[in-house]
Amino acid sequence: MDFMRRFSNLIKESKEACSAAGAVILAVVMSFSLVACSFSKKSGSSITPGSAILPIASKAVQQSEAAENPNEIRLTGVFTYIDTNSRKMHYMDVESGNEYEVAFGGSTDIRNKYDTIITTAKMKMCAIYDVVCNKDGLAVSITESKKAWRISEITGFVADEREQVATVSSNTYKYAKSAVVMSGSDRIQPAEIMKQDVVTVCGIDKTVYSVNVDRGHGYLKLTGVDNFVGGFVDVGTEMVAIVSKDMLMTVPEGEYKVSIQNMSRTLSGSKSVKIEKDKDVTLDFSEYRTEAVKNGMVEFSVTPAGAVMYIDGTQVSYDEPLTLDYGKHTVVLRANNYLVYEEVFFVKQSYEKKIIDMSISKSSTSKSATAAQTSGAAQTTKSGQIQSWTSSVKTTKSNTDIVNGTVKNLTEGYYVNIKEPQGTAVYVNNSYVGMAPVSVEKKAGTMVIALTMAGRQTRSYSIDIPNATGDINYSFPELELKNAVGQESVSQTASESSSSHQETKPAAN
Repeated sequence: MDFMRRFSNLIKESKEACSAAGAVILAVVMSFSLVACSFSKKSGSSITPGSAILPIASKAVQQSEAAENPNEIRLTGVFTYIDTNSRKMHYMDVESGNEYEVAFGGSTDIRNKYDTIITTAKMKMCAIYDVVCNKDGLAVSITESKKAWRISEITGFVADEREQVATVSSNTYKYAKSAVVMSGSDRIQPAEIMKQDVVTVCGIDKTVYSVNVDRGHGYLKLTGVDNFVGGFVDVGTEMVAIVSKDMLMTVPEGEYKVSIQNMSRTLSGSKSVKIEKDKDVTLDFSEYRTEAVKNGMVEFSVTPAGAVMYIDGTQVSYDEPLTLDYGKHTVVLRANNYLVYEEVFFVKQSYEKKIIDMSISKSSTSKSATAAQTSGAAQTTKSGQIQSWTSSVKTTKSNTDIVNGTVKNLTEGYYVNIKEPQGTAVYVNNSYVGMAPVSVEKKAGTMVIALTMAGRQTRSYSIDIPNATGDINYSFPELELKNAVGQESVSQTASESSSSHQETKPAAN
């Protein structure tokens, strides 16, 4: 009996011990159940359920706060996602860089920074909010943070992730490693923001924590431009580019008149287009064609022999008959001891002979002709109009950084290599350069790289190329399927590697 009594007491003590241990284990599980992760719609990462919204090691609650509100967690975070059906939101904590999922309901008190009650529809994506949740992960209150600032309608935004610096309206800010960049509901990379995009930037003190693209860009592809190659294309009043056979332009969203002309300005055309964010539009100009040019042979007989002849401003040799296009031409003759001879004539047939005797020049009494002969700077036509003579010099802007006029261009001989995604068509500054992997000459300045593939969403990246030695290699994310735009995908973050540290030039072929 004594044995049975002791055995019964032992069982009772064991039950009490197990019960206490279970409580401790439950508390530990609840305390560490929230495992934050860096979520990205393009990374495919999952978000910890809101029911686990209790303090974790990386988001420790201060002792004073824990004593006052042991079952609450407070965070200040960037608003990144909302699902009104499941009543869940996501916030990127500005302190830890971790992302949290928060449940909300009809009892959640939501206010703007002026303490006015608002609905979830009035909340601003990428804005910074102060969030208070109960022990079940339900948001008790969500208030737009009063310590945060917000600047809208910004163009020319630039962020350097490596240096953690951002330029906002000519001011320099620190750029947080965990900064959120969004376009619509999609997470994007800072390099996907073009300088002409209109963005809203949010931060606290001198640190940028989020960027939201309000008005982005689309893509304009030009086809049927063989007759315009080397000429110019104007998109609206601000974008001008040289026409190449295969070209893709990154254009701010909006409606534009697209005008195109060839080098000689003898052929031009225009069309209207509407550019939508992240969408491709093709304009075909193949209906604009030059008519077949007719020409004829003109044989000149000139007195005195040896006079110098200019046809339409270009010096020519007339020892043999000249082939000239049908239409209007101007001939000018110069010879020692003779006044300048000038005449407008028309080519109308396949062959004709033209006799010119400078001693009976119709312009021999022209004072303007005499002045032109003396100065050689201008010619006076019969109609009295002055035709200037200027040399055509093609100038190329140097990408060399100039300091006291002596700094060398350090990019010469190096390349920018676009390696991924393989098989995509690569356009650099509007011009097609080939299929990835492909290399282009390295030049200091801004390089806009656009990537396209059939059935995939076109993407572009604005890259600042430094005036430094060494090749630069880029691997960009896989392009998303067009029917999956706005949905989650498994694209990875673009990676950049530079061999400039190796100081090695590519081997010459």
